[in-house]
Amino acid sequence: MSDFAFRPIVMIAAVTTVALVTAALIACSTVPSATPAQSNTPSRITGATAAPYAPITKNRIQHQPVAGDVVELALSARQQALFVSAPDWQDESRSALLRLDPATLAVQARVPLKGKGFGVALDDQANRLYLTQGFNGRLAVVDTQHNQVLARIPLMEKVNFERAYKDKGFSDKRSAFLLKALEGFKITEDFPYKLREMVIDQRHHRVFAPGLGLGFDSVLFVVNTQTLTLEKTLPGFGYNAVGIALDEARNRLFVSNMAGQIMVVDTQTLHVTQTLEVEADQLLNLVYDPVGNRLFGVDQGIDRDNWRNNHLERQYTHRSSGHRFFVLDADTGKTIASLPTGQVPIGLKFAPQRQRMYVTNRGGVRVDEGKGSLTVFDTRHYRELQTIALPPHPNSMALAPSGEALYITLKNDANAKKAKQQESVVRIALL
Repeated sequence: MSDFAFRPIVMIAAVTTVALVTAALIACSTVPSATPAQSNTPSRITGATAAPYAPITKNRIQHQPVAGDVVELALSARQQALFVSAPDWQDESRSALLRLDPATLAVQARVPLKGKGFGVALDDQANRLYLTQGFNGRLAVVDTQHNQVLARIPLMEKVNFERAYKDKGFSDKRSAFLLKALEGFKITEDFPYKLREMVIDQRHHRVFAPGLGLGFDSVLFVVNTQTLTLEKTLPGFGYNAVGIALDEARNRLFVSNMAGQIMVVDTQTLHVTQTLEVEADQLLNLVYDPVGNRLFGVDQGIDRDNWRNNHLERQYTHRSSGHRFFVLDADTGKTIASLPTGQVPIGLKFAPQRQRMYVTNRGGVRVDEGKGSLTVFDTRHYRELQTIALPPHPNSMALAPSGEALYITLKNDANAKKAKQQESVVRIALL
């Protein structure tokens, strides 16, 4: 769900900038609506009763600047702590994992990482938090009880890109396009894949993390949580594999890419069993609902045609207008509902007890003034309940287990970045 999410996905831009940084007042405008689903398929959530919706008001939004850059969040019920990754783009040795008080958002501890951390996945029972270190080719593992790094797990080695593209048999046109982009960033050797999201499969003692290929087809890294080593690297996930969600009970892992596909992996055998062609072009992030056997996802809508066409070596035909929230049948990939969001949706967080979906909308890419927002959907009747202005750029989310609070990282626009303001964490009290 990270801001890092779309940057590397704009492809080699992954190797470059981290955009945008924090603060700005949180304006709160409420726009309840009842946008109909673009499908006649009824909800299968027959046992769920959505509670009456209490609109979010400005007085329930708490805003706290915490660091120069913040990305993803994880809430630990066991430690009574909110963790947030805080990479430092000027000096990555100052990058850290911050431990916050979930009530006040005050920084309680700072865990040095010695490398930029982005995506986070929490194993609360084991007191472990995993971080993708997307530009360093590894995962970091943090002991959340003692606030210290346990391990740094290498997932890949650096490659010479020109040689690697030749070894892969890329066409001259495809290679020239990629090498020109890399030349602009003065890169000839680097890690071949970037990392963002991951999920923990406690049943099989594994962490799964898609690797976005810098010109290559994406892969899936499989890390053993007992040995804290790379167990396997699965190939063949297509153009920019990004979203990931787990159906632990049925041993299924869903991985979405930026070419309208969702790969289904058997978590026992580690084989791809299905490739679902879906109507969403760019499913950035995924959530699985085991009760309704539904996949939720956000379709970004960013123009990446040149990069995608170069990768596929053909003209990609669009299936969606983008800037939408999708609900899909997890068995077939068929669309159950498709609803408009704000511009450039990033993260989504599901509250099954209330049948609510929260979606952060970035509201612009590399703009001087960010106009981000948070949209709340009813996932029983597939309608928008409210859109709240949350500038500059809301990003990642964490939800309290009982559903009483939603936490969001708030990234800066260009104006706030120039002013060297800190980026923030927001707490929203939910009723």
